[in-house]
Amino acid sequence: MTQTILEQQDGDVLRILINRPHKRNALDMDMFERLAGILLRAAHAPDVGAVLLAGQGGGFCAGHDLQAFAAWPQCPEDPVPRFLHALAALQKPLVAVVHGWAVGIGATLLLHADWIVSTADARIHMPFVDLAIAPEAGSSLLLAQCIGSARAKRMLLAGQPISGQDAFDWGWVTELEAPDRVMETAAERAVMLAAKSSAAYGRIKQWLAPQYAVRQRIDEEIDAINAALAKRGKIHQWG
Repeated sequence: MTQTILEQQDGDVLRILINRPHKRNALDMDMFERLAGILLRAAHAPDVGAVLLAGQGGGFCAGHDLQAFAAWPQCPEDPVPRFLHALAALQKPLVAVVHGWAVGIGATLLLHADWIVSTADARIHMPFVDLAIAPEAGSSLLLAQCIGSARAKRMLLAGQPISGQDAFDWGWVTELEAPDRVMETAAERAVMLAAKSSAAYGRIKQWLAPQYAVRQRIDEEIDAINAALAKRGKIHQWG
């Protein structure tokens, strides 16, 4: 069976590859659990100076596999909350490589990245309102802080996708790169960030996005998704 999450240590950089291209790298519960475990280990591993996250094939990540909603409601120790909290708690540099589509959690997780290298034609989409569920990953708090209230409303209330160029112009994406260079450039940035003081880096990340506020919002969003799914009733209507 093909491994859907691959990890490789490359010097001080831990590379994580979402490897489910036939499903546009949509995340199922096993993948959420695997990602949570990797991030938790990376947070405490002395040989990990930075984490590089990318997607295999034609896109970054199509979000939550809709069929995996059968595993909801999610409790604090279940895969999705574990992954989201591990992502938010990571005090080491996180570099993301974005190309193709970044949808749902594939978009919201980018709010926790410290350096995003994207292609200009990437498409970043948060379709939560059209699914009648809450956003996740603390995005209802972090998105407006990142791109401003009006633009956050455009994405979250209207559910309109934006391009990598838009995200760069709005200050969300750190830099744009050609498709044939995007991975190489992101790897170079991860090496650069890995060489920084880990203690200083962690303090700065904490000051920029206090964990207590993000943790609370993640839990509130999970509760709202649980409630929406319970109200909807039959999970198969989401697929």
